[in-house]
Amino acid sequence: MHKIICVTPAGRRRYLELLIHYIRRETEIREWHLWDNCRSSDDRAYLNELARDNPKIKIIRIDGADGTNTSVNRFYRFCNDPEAFYLKVDDDIVYLVENLSGRLYRQAAAERERYLWWSPLVVNNAVCSWLIKHHSQVPIEEELSCQASFPRGWLDTEFAESLHRKFLAAIGNGEVRNFCVPDFEVSLSRFSINCIGFFGKDVLELGERFCPPGCDDEEWISAVLPSMTGRPGRIVGGLVAAHFSFRVQEAGLLRSGLLERYYRLAGLLPPAREESERSAGLRLIRALRAVKARVSRPSHA
Repeated sequence: MHKIICVTPAGRRRYLELLIHYIRRETEIREWHLWDNCRSSDDRAYLNELARDNPKIKIIRIDGADGTNTSVNRFYRFCNDPEAFYLKVDDDIVYLVENLSGRLYRQAAAERERYLWWSPLVVNNAVCSWLIKHHSQVPIEEELSCQASFPRGWLDTEFAESLHRKFLAAIGNGEVRNFCVPDFEVSLSRFSINCIGFFGKDVLELGERFCPPGCDDEEWISAVLPSMTGRPGRIVGGLVAAHFSFRVQEAGLLRSGLLERYYRLAGLLPPAREESERSAGLRLIRALRAVKARVSRPSHA
């Protein structure tokens, strides 16, 4: 048995406040490592608050992280515990089917020698959208191609919004299984690694080859590395996650009201309704800690 460690390139609070609901629900996750790739001091302060309040959370920091994808590849070297199965979850994953981490790990353990990484079926992922169109029970009229770079699959905000709405409707009707597809291999093809699992032993043995500095981590891990090792990736089609947006979709999807719907699905108040209250609460926590520190400081009078 391996311990399951979740890792997240973090720093957008608007998504992390939702994601933490799902990580807490995943009882088989032993640790949660937040890769500090924040773009603002407020987001970084939120990471620090999470780590103070939860002993399972550890913040990983590197020099020069700038909040972009170009920084992410430099964090993989920390995923080198040979006794661990790592689940990399992007910070804007807005839904995880229950016990995804344990179920993904058990399939990965059974297929350990055949594959290099494992991913659930991800809603709003170009290759997964193609799989949903051709192999699920969900009707999709739009033309799609099985390519991560196909414009409709990752650039088209309207298509992403439509897919999210279909998925939320399926959850509401108890029909998430309609999105499921058979398992598929991924080889010699780029795949958006929004949520993937892999073994720390492979990172340890491959060293810098697992994800070299300066590379595009998605291209390398999903296409180059499988071609070098002879071990493709694996999409586990019976496990479903939802990814909110690619960068070019984000502004439009944030205006759509979908993020608020995902918050309500999790039983949480949407961030827009609580933004000022949360900010005030954070300031209050900091003020109380400052007062406590002053009171406990020895007097030199």
